[in-house]
Amino acid sequence: MDSRSRFLWMAAAILVVAVAGVVYLTQNFITTILLSFFLAYVLYPIYSRILTLTKRKRISALLSLSIVFLIFLVFVLSVINALATEISNLYASQDSWEETASKLADTAGNFFERTATYADDRAPEFVAPHLGDLIALAEDQIAPILAAPAAWLVPEVLPRVSRAIIGLADWIAGNLPILMAQFGVAILLTYYLLVDGARSLERFLQLFPERATIRRFLGELNSIYNSFFNVYLINDLLIGLIAAFLYLAVGVPYPFLWGMVTAVFALIPLIGSATVYVPMALYYLVMGEYLKVAALLILGTLLLNIFPENIMRPALARAGAAIHPAVTLLAFAAPIFVIGVMGVVVGPAVYGFVLAAYRTRLSMMEEEVGAGARPFGRPPPPARSHLSVSERFRRSGRRIRRFLSRISGGRT
Repeated sequence: MDSRSRFLWMAAAILVVAVAGVVYLTQNFITTILLSFFLAYVLYPIYSRILTLTKRKRISALLSLSIVFLIFLVFVLSVINALATEISNLYASQDSWEETASKLADTAGNFFERTATYADDRAPEFVAPHLGDLIALAEDQIAPILAAPAAWLVPEVLPRVSRAIIGLADWIAGNLPILMAQFGVAILLTYYLLVDGARSLERFLQLFPERATIRRFLGELNSIYNSFFNVYLINDLLIGLIAAFLYLAVGVPYPFLWGMVTAVFALIPLIGSATVYVPMALYYLVMGEYLKVAALLILGTLLLNIFPENIMRPALARAGAAIHPAVTLLAFAAPIFVIGVMGVVVGPAVYGFVLAAYRTRLSMMEEEVGAGARPFGRPPPPARSHLSVSERFRRSGRRIRRFLSRISGGRT
């Protein structure tokens, strides 16, 4: 082994040790770095639109990040408002729990009575007895639960809720410096990725020999990530925003918090936003508020199911790749049970990477098969050029003159 080879091996070993040290020192920020890449990718279309208006990268990046900060601020304020209001009501209404439970039981009993009367009057004769038995069975199962005295719930529920809240407050207080540092690093990394990400990627590609293959892979990866993140997540965020204004118009308490919950459920395939607004409608049906029931069911179906699936999602998916719903379900749902909430980001990233590699290899094989189908040594036929009519007539005239000159030369 010559001196150059020894130097290269020593440099490689030192580089491996240095990379391992960097990974070890930043292990607590791995999730933050992944979140930064995710935010930069999702915000890049918005950043590009703003950049066409402002012509300044830094201002466009700041305006794009302000959107994330606004959504985060609304979510935090909604959660704090809901927790503070419900906890204060919980402590203030300890003496009226039994009265509230009795009123709820009476309301449920009146609902079952009205339903049974309506079934006897309007249902067909062969169906009415069965409906009456079904309603009576439901009343027998639900009424004892609602009629249970609340006095025994107070000593059990309040201490547990208090301990949970105190534990959550202690955890936030103990981890607040780390959380603030991670949040700051995520914002700064996202900012620099938006400003210099494309240029850094081009420089990084210069290190690889097969740049054409890598660019093809990145093209597949971009279309898949666009379908996973931009199409699904942006569509779900818009669903959550529409749901928040719908709940606000109907009169549902904490509309923005419930809108975010609707966005989370809309993210999961085969479940959707109906998991949120249908139980709400059932609750208001039991409480006798039929106008809210009609508004939630009709407007929820139109604005949260039909409009997003038939208008918003196809409009967002024009630049994306077709992905099977089973792959989408596994990408978003399965990683959550393994690594927690960050599985919503890491899962689609990993599944999309594997799917992009598979599709890149598949397209390369199809090209190889197409090239092998041609006769050996024969190049592919040239593409037909689009000539004007006058040029075609001139070429035909030259061919005819050459043919006539050959005939005349043969006769002489």
